[in-house]
Amino acid sequence: MQSAIVQMILIVVAIAAAAIVAFIVYAQLSDNAPNEGHNIDNNRITSERLCDAVGGTWTSGSPGSCA
Repeated sequence: MQSAIVQMILIVVAIAAAAIVAFIVYAQLSDNAPNEGHNIDNNRITSERLCDAVGGTWTSGSPGSCA
């Protein structure tokens, strides 16, 4: 049987390993994420509200466009 101290050490090691894995995953996702605005195709936006939300300039018309 394992003592309480051994179980506590195993729990701490497991938590530390999970934290390390979470940090590595977060770092990789942050490195691979596009810079602000680089993944937005303004030509496909058909709503003035969405255009404003992404920092575009709405041009009225039928249909309107975002630049």
